Amino acid sequence: MTGGVGQSRRASPVYRDRVSAPADHEGGRHGRLRVSRWALLLTASLFVFVAAAVVLTVLWLSTSKTMSFASQLSASPLGIELRVQSGDVAVVGGSQSGVSISHSDDSVFGHGPHERRSISAGIVHISSSCPQVVIGHCWANYRLDVPDDVPLSIRAENGAVRLVGYRGSADIATNGGSISVQGYCGFVLGAASASGDIDVSATCSPERLTLRSDTGDVTAMVPAGSYRVQADSNSGATRVDGVSNDDGAPWAIQALSNSGSVRVTGGS
Repeated sequence: MTGGVGQSRRASPVYRDRVSAPADHEGGRHGRLRVSRWALLLTASLFVFVAAAVVLTVLWLSTSKTMSFASQLSASPLGIELRVQSGDVAVVGGSQSGVSISHSDDSVFGHGPHERRSISAGIVHISSSCPQVVIGHCWANYRLDVPDDVPLSIRAENGAVRLVGYRGSADIATNGGSISVQGYCGFVLGAASASGDIDVSATCSPERLTLRSDTGDVTAMVPAGSYRVQADSNSGATRVDGVSNDDGAPWAIQALSNSGSVRVTGGS
């Protein structure tokens, strides 16, 4: 009797294991069902995403537009003030036919740049701004052909500024775009950028150059001679050659950068 009872107790665990086996099999089947439903959901989501991307691409291509405009000022102004929110600015000096202004506007989804012009005390004011958009772009690139000795004030929030063969005084500022001035001959030139590089080449000794960038490199090339030179960078390399630093010199150069390199070079 005792031995039989003992055998029965030893057999019980085996019996329970055999009974639980079908339950484990059923759980695996439900797990596979859950995985299959999750895969279907991911596939459907991917399909919706791809379809939306295709629709946006088609709308982008169908609504993307580029329009060009040109105008001529009837009289030479006392100065030009240009403010561009998004776009590059190019200025070409030495015009013999007054001031001409051209700009190319890029837009998508019908959100194009808006230009405003006015004249106050002989100063021509031009501003270009873009609406706030979640998807798409808005861009306005400007070119100005100007005679000598027309003072300029240029601000480009999201774009680069380039001056070629300009003679006069100019004040230029950008946010992240570069500033390039080639063949400059004038009195006072100020150029400032938050993170863009500044590169200035002068064909005559300017009365004053003030070049400042926070993180970009600053380079100035001027005719050899004596200048009041202030060239410095907090963490970048600084080099001055071909010019002599003279506190009594009639011309001044200030070239500063916070973390970019600074170079002032005198040439023939």
